[in-house]
Amino acid sequence: MTKILRTLFCMVAFAAATPFAQAGARQIDDATFEMLMERAEENNARLGLTPAQEERVNPILEAGRDRQLAILERYGFGRGQKPSLRLREKLKLAKEMKAVRADTESALATHLSRDQMKIYKDIQDERRARMKEFMKSRKD
Repeated sequence: MTKILRTLFCMVAFAAATPFAQAGARQIDDATFEMLMERAEENNARLGLTPAQEERVNPILEAGRDRQLAILERYGFGRGQKPSLRLREKLKLAKEMKAVRADTESALATHLSRDQMKIYKDIQDERRARMKEFMKSRKD
């Protein structure tokens, strides 16, 4: 598993919060899928989701994950693929990902408390910070 692919999946791992995520549809290998599930369980625990909240929240997260993965694939990210994006492409990618995050947050806000939304945003901020550091250290 390449480092960039692992990092990209970490970026969207929170959205893979259900064991019914479609691993086969994206050709995710077993190790990555297991890592996604572990991270999702950790995030669910951090949020303190009730079983009822999990039922409502997981489809929202899954839809957001699928949209983000589709965007990443459109830009050439995939199993073993490390595209060299120009600045304009990077900015467009970031804008598209931000729109998906905003849609997901808006949908989640109807099911999570204020405290849970703060925790969710903190998790997302941590993930974005790790991705930024990774992208800065990556040599094209």
